[in-house]
Amino acid sequence: PELAIPMKCNVHPWMKGYVFVFDHPYFAVTHSDGKFELNGLPPGTYTLVAWQELFGTTEQTVTVSPKGTAKAEFVFKAQ
Repeated sequence: PELAIPMKCNVHPWMKGYVFVFDHPYFAVTHSDGKFELNGLPPGTYTLVAWQELFGTTEQTVTVSPKGTAKAEFVFKAQ
């Protein structure tokens, strides 16, 4: 995987984004309220990694039940 490949506009310096390349189909971008969903995960234990451009990454392990639900909450702290 390639994480946080920066892309920017060479005319407008405030216009930028990041590209992430994964070797699996499971990813999410947060909604405006910070919530996200990953759908279609089979039951099992997973390590979720959240990324924020200023604060880096944080990880959390979750177990998806056979009914297909799990919850995770990420909190980023300034360094």
